[in-house]
Order: sequence, then structure tokens, then C-alpha cells
Amino acid sequence: MLEKLQVFEVDHPTTQAFKRQRIAEAGWEQPANLHFVPVDFEQESLAAALTRSSYDPQSLSLFSWLGVTYYLTREAVFDTLRAMAEIAPAGSAVIFDYLDTDAFIPGKAAKRVQRMLGEAQFLGEPMKTGFNPSIITTELASFSLRLHENLSPTDIQERYFQGRTDGYYACEHQHFAWAVVE
Repeated sequence: MLEKLQVFEVDHPTTQAFKRQRIAEAGWEQPANLHFVPVDFEQESLAAALTRSSYDPQSLSLFSWLGVTYYLTREAVFDTLRAMAEIAPAGSAVIFDYLDTDAFIPGKAAKRVQRMLGEAQFLGEPMKTGFNPSIITTELASFSLRLHENLSPTDIQERYFQGRTDGYYACEHQHFAWAVVE
């Protein structure tokens, strides 16, 4: 069954080259259903990149887009989400995470998030963009994505971290969104 699933690993060309090098060094065999698609979301459309690959725009798709939105400009995030809605058929979905806008306001951001933003800046990968959870539904709807679920940090804590005894807890200001192509 898994052999029928086509996986398209889409990432920045430099990061993807590093991943591929590590896979080769480990001696792992690349499954035939795994396709690497390099794309710089700030420079190129996701749709253009997928068109160069064996991606089938007629097949239902799930885009798992985690750990990316905060590193891109608002325009690049929306361009990529719009491309997902345009290239994938109705019923396809995207799961993505995002920081709310308060994460970028020093007086409102949690200390842990302030440190995280500072470390990312120091490492040369600044976090740039947050979104307002109260209007993201309308923003996504403007390019045919229906927000099915939008988990707040409290929701994430309750769903995924409840009862943990190891000190881990949900990241303040981080949201998990699930949108469906209409």
C-alpha cells in the first residue's frame, strides 16, 4: 500500500542537497516513490517546481508544510499556499504551522520565543512572519482554501502535551492549521 503513495520532498535547494548527501553517506536506498523537488519559495512558485517533477495534479494531495512559514515573507507564504490551492484538486489538504503576530512584538512575546527568534537571527535564518489567527480564515478563503482547523497554543497543549512529565510543553505563539482546497 505504501508503495502507491507518492512523496514529494520539497525544500530549499541547499537544504535539500545536504539531506541527500546525508542519505547517501548513510548508505540508504531512496525509495522509488520518493521525489526530491528543490525550490526556493522566495524565488519560485511551488506550482512551477512541482510541474517539473512527476507530481500528478489530478491526484488528491496532502501538503505537510511544517517549520517553514516563519522563515518566509508573508508574500511568499501566501504565494505558496495559493499555489497549493491552484495545483491540487479539491479535497486536497495542507497542514502548516505558523507563529501569531504577537511573537514578533517584544512586549507581548514569551521569553522562550524571544530567545528562539534571537537564535534564529544569530544563525542567519531570521524568522520573519507571523499571522493573525483571527483573520487567517478570511485570508486563506481568498485563494480557495477552507480552514478546517486552527489550533492555538492552548489547544496544542491540551491535545498533544497533556499529562507529560518531561517538561515539554507547547510553544507559545505557535499555531497548527489544517486547510482544505475547495
